[in-house]
Amino acid sequence: MRHTVTTDTNEATAEAGIGHGHTHEGRGGVHRHTHEDVGGGARTHGEAGISLSEAAASASVALDIGAGRGALLIYPSERFRGLEIEISRVGGDGHRVHTGVHERTTQRGSRLTAIFGSLPAAEYLVWEDERTEGPVVTVPDGAGTELRLS
Repeated sequence: MRHTVTTDTNEATAEAGIGHGHTHEGRGGVHRHTHEDVGGGARTHGEAGISLSEAAASASVALDIGAGRGALLIYPSERFRGLEIEISRVGGDGHRVHTGVHERTTQRGSRLTAIFGSLPAAEYLVWEDERTEGPVVTVPDGAGTELRLS
Protein backbone atom coordinates (compact mmCIF):
# COMPACT_ATOMS: atom_id res chain seq x y z
CA MET A 1 0.00 0.00 0.00
CA ARG A 2 1.31 3.46 -0.91
CA HIS A 3 0.63 6.50 1.27
CA THR A 4 0.93 10.18 0.51
CA VAL A 5 1.51 12.24 3.62
CA THR A 6 1.03 15.98 3.43
CA THR A 7 2.25 17.99 6.38
CA ASP A 8 1.74 21.58 7.39
CA THR A 9 4.45 23.93 8.65
CA ASN A 10 2.95 23.73 12.14
CA GLU A 11 3.74 20.02 12.39
CA ALA A 12 7.11 18.65 13.49
CA THR A 13 7.54 16.62 10.31
CA ALA A 14 7.24 19.77 8.23
CA GLU A 15 10.68 20.81 9.36
CA ALA A 16 11.84 19.25 6.11
CA GLY A 17 12.24 21.53 3.07
CA ILE A 18 10.79 21.06 -0.37
CA GLY A 19 12.80 19.33 -3.08
CA HIS A 20 12.11 19.49 -6.75
CA GLY A 21 13.33 15.94 -7.39
CA HIS A 22 14.97 15.96 -10.80
CA THR A 23 18.36 15.05 -12.11
CA HIS A 24 21.18 16.46 -14.17
CA GLU A 25 23.46 14.20 -16.16
CA GLY A 26 27.15 14.89 -15.71
CA ARG A 27 26.73 17.07 -12.62
CA GLY A 28 27.73 16.08 -9.16
CA GLY A 29 27.43 17.13 -5.55
CA VAL A 30 26.05 20.45 -4.44
CA HIS A 31 25.63 22.87 -7.32
CA ARG A 32 23.99 26.10 -8.44
CA HIS A 33 21.81 26.70 -11.46
CA THR A 34 18.50 28.07 -12.75
CA HIS A 35 15.34 26.07 -13.42
CA GLU A 36 12.23 27.06 -15.27
CA ASP A 37 9.36 27.22 -12.82
CA VAL A 38 5.79 26.17 -13.63
CA GLY A 39 4.24 29.11 -15.47
CA GLY A 40 7.52 30.09 -17.13
CA GLY A 41 9.20 32.01 -14.30
CA ALA A 42 12.81 31.22 -13.40
CA ARG A 43 13.87 29.88 -10.02
CA THR A 44 17.50 30.52 -9.27
CA HIS A 45 19.44 28.48 -6.73
CA GLY A 46 22.30 30.12 -4.87
CA GLU A 47 23.48 32.55 -7.55
CA ALA A 48 24.73 36.07 -6.71
CA GLY A 49 22.89 36.36 -3.41
CA ILE A 50 19.53 35.21 -4.77
CA SER A 51 18.05 32.67 -2.37
CA LEU A 52 16.14 29.48 -3.06
CA SER A 53 12.38 29.79 -3.31
CA GLU A 54 11.12 31.85 -0.40
CA ALA A 55 7.78 30.05 -0.72
CA ALA A 56 9.44 26.96 0.79
CA ALA A 57 9.50 28.67 4.17
CA SER A 58 5.73 28.35 4.46
CA ALA A 59 4.71 25.65 1.99
CA SER A 60 3.40 22.22 2.86
CA VAL A 61 5.56 19.13 2.37
CA ALA A 62 4.30 15.96 0.66
CA LEU A 63 5.90 12.57 1.34
CA ASP A 64 4.97 9.70 -0.96
CA ILE A 65 5.93 6.61 1.06
CA GLY A 66 4.98 2.93 1.13
CA ALA A 67 5.03 0.08 -1.40
CA GLY A 68 8.82 0.05 -1.55
CA ARG A 69 9.27 3.81 -1.12
CA GLY A 70 10.50 6.00 1.72
CA ALA A 71 11.62 9.58 2.37
CA LEU A 72 14.93 11.18 3.36
CA LEU A 73 14.88 14.34 5.49
CA ILE A 74 18.22 16.12 5.78
CA TYR A 75 19.04 18.89 8.25
CA PRO A 76 22.15 20.48 6.71
CA SER A 77 24.53 22.93 8.35
CA GLU A 78 24.78 26.57 7.35
CA ARG A 79 27.45 25.85 4.71
CA PHE A 80 24.73 24.30 2.51
CA ARG A 81 22.49 27.40 2.54
CA GLY A 82 21.41 28.33 -0.99
CA LEU A 83 22.76 25.12 -2.50
CA GLU A 84 21.41 21.72 -3.47
CA ILE A 85 22.31 18.33 -2.03
CA GLU A 86 22.76 15.27 -4.21
CA ILE A 87 22.39 11.58 -3.39
CA SER A 88 23.09 8.38 -5.30
CA ARG A 89 22.01 4.81 -4.63
CA VAL A 90 24.74 2.64 -3.09
CA GLY A 91 25.63 -0.08 -5.57
CA GLY A 92 23.71 1.70 -8.31
CA ASP A 93 24.85 3.09 -11.63
CA GLY A 94 26.10 6.39 -10.18
CA HIS A 95 22.97 8.30 -11.23
CA ARG A 96 22.39 11.23 -8.84
CA VAL A 97 19.28 13.16 -7.86
CA HIS A 98 19.20 16.44 -5.99
CA THR A 99 16.97 18.67 -3.90
CA GLY A 100 17.24 22.24 -2.69
CA VAL A 101 18.20 23.38 0.78
CA HIS A 102 15.47 25.60 2.21
CA GLU A 103 15.08 27.47 5.46
CA ARG A 104 11.77 26.44 7.01
CA THR A 105 9.95 28.12 9.86
CA THR A 106 7.91 26.08 12.33
CA GLN A 107 6.58 26.67 15.83
CA ARG A 108 9.95 25.42 17.09
CA GLY A 109 11.85 28.05 15.10
CA SER A 110 13.77 28.12 11.86
CA ARG A 111 16.14 25.53 10.38
CA LEU A 112 17.69 24.53 7.09
CA THR A 113 16.17 21.45 5.51
CA ALA A 114 16.29 19.35 2.37
CA ILE A 115 13.79 16.60 1.57
CA PHE A 116 13.69 13.74 -0.86
CA GLY A 117 9.96 13.03 -0.50
CA SER A 118 9.77 9.71 -2.34
CA LEU A 119 12.71 7.37 -2.98
CA PRO A 120 12.95 3.63 -3.57
CA ALA A 121 13.81 2.00 -0.24
CA ALA A 122 17.59 1.46 -0.32
CA GLU A 123 20.93 2.75 0.95
CA TYR A 124 22.00 6.13 -0.42
CA LEU A 125 25.27 8.02 -0.48
CA VAL A 126 24.89 11.71 0.39
CA TRP A 127 27.42 13.86 -1.51
CA GLU A 128 29.19 16.65 0.42
CA ASP A 129 30.08 18.37 -2.87
CA GLU A 130 30.74 17.36 -6.48
CA ARG A 131 33.61 15.02 -5.58
CA THR A 132 33.39 14.32 -1.85
CA GLU A 133 31.42 11.33 -0.60
CA GLY A 134 29.51 11.93 2.61
CA PRO A 135 27.50 9.64 4.87
CA VAL A 136 25.52 6.60 3.75
CA VAL A 137 21.92 6.51 4.94
CA THR A 138 19.22 3.85 4.72
CA VAL A 139 15.83 4.93 3.38
CA PRO A 140 13.31 2.46 4.81
CA ASP A 141 10.25 1.04 3.08
CA GLY A 142 7.14 2.97 4.11
CA ALA A 143 8.83 5.49 6.41
CA GLY A 144 11.17 8.45 6.52
CA THR A 145 14.65 8.73 7.92
CA GLU A 146 16.44 11.85 9.18
CA LEU A 147 20.07 12.90 8.79
CA ARG A 148 22.01 15.81 10.23
CA LEU A 149 24.67 16.94 7.74
CA SER A 150 27.47 19.17 8.96
